[in-house]
Amino acid sequence: MVKLNYKTLNFKDLTIYYAKYRKNRSIRLTVDGNGTIKLTCPYYVSDEDIFSFLTEKEAWIRKYLNKTTSAINLSTYAPLNKAKKQDLLLRISNYVEKYEILMNTKVNGISIRKMKTIWGSCEFRNATIKFNSYLYYMSDYFLEYIVVHEMAHLFIPNHSKKFYNLVKKYLPDYKERWKEHKNVIIKD
Repeated sequence: MVKLNYKTLNFKDLTIYYAKYRKNRSIRLTVDGNGTIKLTCPYYVSDEDIFSFLTEKEAWIRKYLNKTTSAINLSTYAPLNKAKKQDLLLRISNYVEKYEILMNTKVNGISIRKMKTIWGSCEFRNATIKFNSYLYYMSDYFLEYIVVHEMAHLFIPNHSKKFYNLVKKYLPDYKERWKEHKNVIIKD
């Protein structure tokens, strides 16, 4: 991975870190959990285009900054000890067993690890699923959704409409369950 050298620019009352990168094909804007705003763009993008883009995205930036200041940062919580990890594994295993029967499938392996950006990942070829250790701090209502979501990937490895129809078959309220993640952030 290429390490980018970010420069700063002031946009109204905001500090933006930006880098021009030859492999970028478009302008990309991110706001991390600490409220740091980063923009990457192709070399050919002018400063005027950057300011125009920021003006267009200002409402989104401010909305996201407000979210990060009110959200709970799970990465500030202590890492899981052995007992908490076992508790999370038991909670997950109970849902996996339930949905193995309902979905008529088999999960060959479950693991828990600290992840920064995702709640889980499924390797559909060998039917193994990894779950984020921060799920320990989330409700069972949300946890059940993540289990069903990852198990649905055993059948459909993408996030197509067909995939979400499968999730909806088992959890008709999956969209409501997913909203819980908006109250937390995972950023170190």
